[in-house]
Amino acid sequence: MAEVIITMPAYRAEATVAKTVADIPAHLAGRIILVDDASPDDTVRVARDLGIQVIVHPENRGYGGNQKTCYVEALNAGAEVIVLLHPDYQYDPKAVPLLIAPILAGDADMTFGSRFAGLGDPIGGGMPFYRFLGNRVTTVAENVMLGSRFTDMHSGLRAYTRSCLLSLPFRKYADDFRFDSQLIVDAVTSGRRVVEVPIPTRYTKESSSINIGSSLEYVGGSIVYCARRTAQRGRRCRRSPVTIKGLRSGPRLGPGPAVKQTCILCGSSEQTLVYPANVHGPVPVEEFACTTFALGQHDDIIRCDRCGLLSARPTLSDEAIVENYTNVEDPMYLAEEIGRRELFDWICSAMDGYVTPGRSLLEIGSNVGLFLDVAVKRGWDAVGYEPSRWAVGQGKKRFGVNLRQGTIETLEEPDGSADTIVMLDVLEHLNDPLEGLKRLRTMINEEGLLILSTVDATSLHARLRGERWPWFIRSHLWYFTPQTLDALLKTAGFKMIEWTVVPRSFHLSYIAHRAGSSQGALGAAISRVSDIVDPKLPVGWLGDVIFVAARPSAAPA
Repeated sequence: MAEVIITMPAYRAEATVAKTVADIPAHLAGRIILVDDASPDDTVRVARDLGIQVIVHPENRGYGGNQKTCYVEALNAGAEVIVLLHPDYQYDPKAVPLLIAPILAGDADMTFGSRFAGLGDPIGGGMPFYRFLGNRVTTVAENVMLGSRFTDMHSGLRAYTRSCLLSLPFRKYADDFRFDSQLIVDAVTSGRRVVEVPIPTRYTKESSSINIGSSLEYVGGSIVYCARRTAQRGRRCRRSPVTIKGLRSGPRLGPGPAVKQTCILCGSSEQTLVYPANVHGPVPVEEFACTTFALGQHDDIIRCDRCGLLSARPTLSDEAIVENYTNVEDPMYLAEEIGRRELFDWICSAMDGYVTPGRSLLEIGSNVGLFLDVAVKRGWDAVGYEPSRWAVGQGKKRFGVNLRQGTIETLEEPDGSADTIVMLDVLEHLNDPLEGLKRLRTMINEEGLLILSTVDATSLHARLRGERWPWFIRSHLWYFTPQTLDALLKTAGFKMIEWTVVPRSFHLSYIAHRAGSSQGALGAAISRVSDIVDPKLPVGWLGDVIFVAARPSAAPA
């Protein structure tokens, strides 16, 4: 049988932990981890006397904080199935075999015990009425938003597969009771198979509970979180790129001349010219800077008729492109250093939500090393590779980061050595992103994390601007849709687990500098205004840049 570990988040459980453990079926009682959240009573002594593994928080971290430790410890111990069982004897330990049965049968990624399903009678079992009412209100509201039909979305008896917990950013959830709701909402809206199992319940004076004020805060917070997630991902995750099944063509961009060129993703040689080149002649090395002013100036852009992958037909050879990246200098990049650091801190927070085997980080395309500097300050052992000689020199001089000159094609790192690999606004620049990802697949730990950001050809801004979208530039060789990026990752041996819009903000003067040449009179007007007032403006809502997290899956095709 799969390795099952039962975790117990304990607080003031001195009087109930022994009988809870005693009622766990004998074949499951061998692996128990109890995490005590700085209980002021004798919970720790009693639990240790029972011979189970005990971890003690030196200070109270809250119910959600306790669960985070439970799950991290269980994953580190090699659990394939992780059970959450409260040691307050509220949930019947004898129900654990029923709880994990759908998981062991391969029919569920997550299960939870429902006190309302079947012949369940929570009120008869002693559930306080205010908790009953709060449960009913939130369960109904969340079902409507999620498109689900659960009877009890706030149960504290749960079980998960290892891969389910690794696919959820549970370390960034709330440390209070909202943790439960956030986890189940994310599980549903990311396509996890969630199954509820009827269970009995009982409430005694020793059962853990929250007061009315905390209950109201929990209800409000749960509904708000569910509303935000379903707005982003759709009912039953219908708008979430994470749940895409199969390779489907991207958005229709209109007819155009046929082009014969082999698609790196599906192998088809039938492609269509959708946007002809609007600039010709030599490509200045300055266009390969991150802050290039040549927005909206592009080579021919073609679309694969079979899979929908958008790509450019560059006038430069692969070798010339690499040479330009090697020689480019980009002093304007640091003009928005504060804003970039804020963005990189957001990205670090997002990836820190996931459990990784360790803290080794490999970044591809580091520019001057700002992200490396932020990551190191957050406890990562980070190394970066960057083709620009100028950028590598600047990074070492200014920030003292471990930055090396090189490209993804020349990268040599030991197999399985990276716990996290990061590529921010890099994938669209690679000569062959599929081969690049396949190379990285050998270097990442089998339970590591791949973090990407790239431009989204289906964004609101891209749809509105069409051929004049600013991110059609000569240094961008590829333009991804959710479907094509998902297929690219799968072919390279990765599985997407998160897709979200990157929240970016820039000063008006910086926007004017970047957009002036592509916006004509409007760009000139923006530039004049920025000379007078220079506010910081949010631009993430345009949806141009997306954040993607992925885990290794099958070996590359």
